[in-house]
Amino acid sequence: MSRAAHRLNRRQRKKKHVGEFQEFCFAVDARYRSEPDRPALYPMMDAFIDVAIEGQGLVFGGGGTEAFHGIVSLGVKYAPLGEHHRASVGAWLENQALLENVVVGPLVDAWTDSA
Repeated sequence: MSRAAHRLNRRQRKKKHVGEFQEFCFAVDARYRSEPDRPALYPMMDAFIDVAIEGQGLVFGGGGTEAFHGIVSLGVKYAPLGEHHRASVGAWLENQALLENVVVGPLVDAWTDSA
């Protein structure tokens, strides 16, 4: 916890999302190898949500039929999002035949950094 966060009381840290109340997220981005037809795209997106996201207690905002991009965070407030989550989501995306140029961004503060 930073020195500034230590000077705040618990209620203030929660309100400002610092210290033990800090929340992290990471961006994901990929391109489709070729323009997929939507019926081929839907099973991959469903599996992504079921396995890579909800299977780890994560939430995802994004998607796309032109390019695949979005933000991943934890579905539980104040729980630690870690490097193992990034690695797991990245590995799942890398293993998809429809995707190429997969980029998984760094962990950033969901309230102060832009992902």
